[in-house]
Amino acid sequence: MATAQPQPLKIDEAAVKALGTRLRARFTEFKRERREIEVQWMRNLRQFLGQYDPEILEKIEQDRSRAYPKLTRIKVVSMVSRLMSLLFPTSEKNWGLQASKSPTFAAHTVQQILDVWASQNPEGQITKKELDRILKKAASVMAEKMEEEIDDQLMDIGGTAALDYIALVRKVVFSAVLYGPGILKGPMTISRRQGVYQITPQGVIVSEEDVLRPYFEPVSCWDYYPDLAAKAFVQMDGQFQRHVFSRHQLRKLADRKDFLGDNIKKYLETHREGNYRRETYEGELKTLGGQNNVKDNGRKFEAVEYWGFVYGHELRAAGLEISDNKLSDEVRATVWMIDDEVIKAGVDPFPDGVQMYHQFVFEEDEVNLMGSGLPPICRDSQLGVCASTRMLVDNASVTCGPQLEVNVDLLRMDQDTKGVKPFKVWYREGDGQAAATPAIRNITIDSHIPELLQMVDLFMGFADKETFINPVTGGDMENSPSEPMRTSSGASMILGNAALPFRDIVRNFDQFTMSVMHSLVEWNRMFNPNEDIKGDLQPIARGATSLIAKEVRAMALDNLATTLRDDEAVYVDMKELAKARISVRDLPTERLLLSDDEVKKKQDSQSQRAQQEQEMQDETVRANIRKVLADAFKATSQAKKNLDGADATVFNAVLSALEKGMNPDVIKGFTQEPPAPVVQQPGGGGTVDGQGMAVG
Repeated sequence: MATAQPQPLKIDEAAVKALGTRLRARFTEFKRERREIEVQWMRNLRQFLGQYDPEILEKIEQDRSRAYPKLTRIKVVSMVSRLMSLLFPTSEKNWGLQASKSPTFAAHTVQQILDVWASQNPEGQITKKELDRILKKAASVMAEKMEEEIDDQLMDIGGTAALDYIALVRKVVFSAVLYGPGILKGPMTISRRQGVYQITPQGVIVSEEDVLRPYFEPVSCWDYYPDLAAKAFVQMDGQFQRHVFSRHQLRKLADRKDFLGDNIKKYLETHREGNYRRETYEGELKTLGGQNNVKDNGRKFEAVEYWGFVYGHELRAAGLEISDNKLSDEVRATVWMIDDEVIKAGVDPFPDGVQMYHQFVFEEDEVNLMGSGLPPICRDSQLGVCASTRMLVDNASVTCGPQLEVNVDLLRMDQDTKGVKPFKVWYREGDGQAAATPAIRNITIDSHIPELLQMVDLFMGFADKETFINPVTGGDMENSPSEPMRTSSGASMILGNAALPFRDIVRNFDQFTMSVMHSLVEWNRMFNPNEDIKGDLQPIARGATSLIAKEVRAMALDNLATTLRDDEAVYVDMKELAKARISVRDLPTERLLLSDDEVKKKQDSQSQRAQQEQEMQDETVRANIRKVLADAFKATSQAKKNLDGADATVFNAVLSALEKGMNPDVIKGFTQEPPAPVVQQPGGGGTVDGQGMAVG
C-alpha cells in the first residue's frame, strides 16, 4: 500500500498580512531611532572626503579660502592599512580551531572510534584513561580536518573566486573605521557544479555534482537597522536589512523555492512603478557624489529583510511546520517584505548563539550600540587644521602681492589704474604742493605665515595623539630615530611598538572573527556531507598575537630551540616549533615544510645512513684494537722466547675480551709481566734470580 504524501500546510493570508504589517511598523520605528546616527555618519563621510558641513560652509565668506586639508582621510586609510597588516600577517592565520578539552561525540562516532582501536589492539582491554586519550586524539584530528575545510571555503567565501575572505574583511574594516560598525552577513548557501571523485574497488570515479558552498556578503551600515534599544547585539529582538532591487531582480526571486512566488508576481502586477523612495541620507550621498540629478524614485523596488523572533503561530500561518508546543513561543526566523506584503518566511536553520550578521565595532562606548568611528575622535583637530590653513592662505594672499594706495586726482586722465605690471610708467600731473605728494603709495600688511604654520603643526600633533596614527604607524620613517633603523629588526621593533595602542581594536575584531568562524563551523555541521570533520571543537582568534614584533618572537623561538635539553625536548612538538620559526620570518611554510610522508622517508634514510656509519666506526675500532694488541704482543714475544701454548691462549682471550668491551682491570691481569724464574744454585748455596742477583 502506497504511503500518503504529506500535504503542504495552507497559508492564512489574513494572518500573514498582519505579520507583514506588524514587522513593517517595527522597521519604521527602527528607521526613526537611527536618524541621529545617520547625521553623525554623514559628518564622518564629509570629513573623510574633505568637505565642510553646511552649517560651517555658510559662515565662510565667498571671497575667503575654503581649503580643507584631508587629514582625516590620511588617518582613516592608515588605520585600515595598519589593521589589515596586523590582522592578516603574510604567513599566519588570525583564526584557528581546537578540540575541546573534554570532547563529546555522537554515539555512532564513539563506536567507530572504539572499533578502530579494537582492530589495532585485538588483545587489549580499553580503560577509562585510554578511552579519554583516543577521544581527545580523534577530536584533534577532526579539528585539523575542519580547519582545512574552512580554509578552503574562505578562498571563495564571497561567492566568487575573485572575492576571498580578506577582500570581504577589508570592506568591513573600512566601514568600521569610517562610521563605527562594519557588518558581514552569512553564512548563506550557494550550489555549485563541480567535479567530485570517489574511490571504489573498481578505481577512482570522477563525476560532476551540485555541491553546497557557504558564502558571505558585506552589508553597508546605511542598509542595516539594528534594535538600538538593546545594550548589546546579542540582546536584540530583531534586525532589518534594506534591499533595493530592479524589477528584473525582484522577479527572479519569485522563481526561488524559499520565496512566496505568487505574492511577488501579484505585487509586480499591481505595482507597475517601483515603491522605492529615496531616504534623506541617500539624497545627501547623491549630492556629495555629484549625482543629485539622478532620478531613481519609482524605478526601483524596496524590500526589507528581517532576522529575529516571530511567534510560532505566525510562522505556521505562513505555511511553515511549527510544533504545537511552540505556537505561543517566539521562534528565531527570517521574514522578507515588500511594503507590508510578506514574500518569504522561514525558520532560522542555525542553533542559538549563531548569528547571521557579524558586527565589528571600531570603538565601543556605553551610549551607542553602533559605536564610534575614527573621524569623531579627531574632528576638533581636523577643524583646527582647516581653520589655521584658511587663515594661512588668506594671510598669504594679501601679503604675497603689492598693496597700493592710488590718488587718482594726481594721475593723468589717460593713465591705466587697473593693475601693476613690470616696467610700468605712472604719469601724473600737477605742481606746487601736489607735486610733493606721491600719487601712488605702497601699503604693507604684516605676514603671520610662521605663526600660522606652527598652529597647523600643533593641531596635526593633537590628531596624532588622539588617533595613535603617527608618521611611523603610517609607514613614514623620516622622523623616526636613525639608530634602530639601521637594521630590519630594529625597524620592525619600532613598527611593533607603534602597533601596541591598537590592542583594544584588535580585541574587538577577535570577537568578530569568533562569530564568523563559529557560524562556519555550524554551517559545515549541517550542510557538509563529510562526517570526518564534525567533531567537538571551538574556534580561536589569534589577532592579538600579531601585535608583538616578529623579531621578538623570532628571537624567543630561536632561544627556545637552542636551550632545550634532551629531557625537555620530548615534551615539545618539534614540527610545530619549526613551523613557528619559519612563519615568524614571513616565509612560506607550505613550501618549506615537507609532508609527514616525506619526513618519514627522510628520517628512515638518515637512520639507515647513521647505522651504516656506526657499523663502519665499530669495525674501524675493532681493527685498531687488534692492531694495537698484535703489536704489543709481538713486542712481548720478541722479548720472551719461551712463550708456550698457554700464553698464546691468553693472548687470544685478551684480544677477544677487548673487542667485546671487557673491563680494563681484568685485562691487566692477563697482561702483567710474569715473575722471573728462580734458579737453584749448585751445592745449596742459595738461589739466583733471573737478573743474576743472589736471593737470600
